Formats: sequence, C-alpha cells, structure tokens
Amino acid sequence: MKTEYCPDYVGVACVDGTCPVANCEEYAERCMPVISCCRDCFYYKGCEDCAISDDCNRMEDKHE
Repeated sequence: MKTEYCPDYVGVACVDGTCPVANCEEYAERCMPVISCCRDCFYYKGCEDCAISDDCNRMEDKHE
C-alpha cells in the first residue's frame, strides 16, 4: 500500500526507458495515459521496487 510519494524513489521504469513522464509525447501519440509528474506515475510501487531502498532512511516498514 502506498501512502505517499517518495521524492527519492528510483524504480525500474525510471531507468529502463519506459518512464511515462520522459515519454509523455510518445504516450500521447499512442493514446496511452499521459502524466506530467512522477508523483502520478502508475508504475510507482514505493519501497517495494525502489533501487535505493536498501540505503534509504525513508523506508515504509521502518515507520510502522
């Protein structure tokens, strides 16, 4: 369950070329959902798939 967006999040889509923010023009041409900021990314999974979660002090399970 994602509670809030982490500004330090680095997910798979952020680095593999599928980022919907970076590809917004291509997404629009293909009639795919277009987003304008990372906070609205439908790929966002929080700490679950974040590449830097091992070294992060914001981890969701640390705050429970």
